Amino acid sequence: MTSFPLPARPQASAVPAWHIEFKKETAIEGKLNGWRGWFDQETGQGYNRHGNFASNHNLMAERIIGAGIKSRFVDCEIMGQRTKTGKGTIVVMDAFDPANPKPYAERMKEIEHLEAVTFDIPNNKLLRFVRLAHHKINSIWEEMNFQNNKAGEVIWEGFVMKSLDDGKYPYITNPSYCSPAWQKQRIRW
Repeated sequence: MTSFPLPARPQASAVPAWHIEFKKETAIEGKLNGWRGWFDQETGQGYNRHGNFASNHNLMAERIIGAGIKSRFVDCEIMGQRTKTGKGTIVVMDAFDPANPKPYAERMKEIEHLEAVTFDIPNNKLLRFVRLAHHKINSIWEEMNFQNNKAGEVIWEGFVMKSLDDGKYPYITNPSYCSPAWQKQRIRW
């Protein structure tokens, strides 16, 4: 167990996304089939979700250093290790600093200058996840599924629902823990 913050780990939801009645205080973002990583901008080190030094640290440093993200930690999905699609692309999920906690909206403002991820993932980019419209989840999933079928691999797995109630980024200190403030609905794996 470590006291060092680790990226939020969404708790699996037992209810299919299309059956969930989403609350207004929930942000929904797409879930990519990437390699979860996080980058400590203070030390310039990249880690995996377990807190171990990342073998792809150099790629993380190359894409994230100088990208204008102010928070200390950058939470991201790195594409191209589980999929052929999006090789070398890092998609920023969130950014946080335990010493200066910010609500969801403020954290998202820190990364809004990055190009938004689209259904068709390019190679070698730094992108950001986007908040999805609750009433369009079914059609968004249809497009995700279309992209998966077109590529012949699972690129889009489903959704991550982030609670906006408490506002703070729900980091963990033990890689076995989950962050109940975030729920994931995996539709494909």
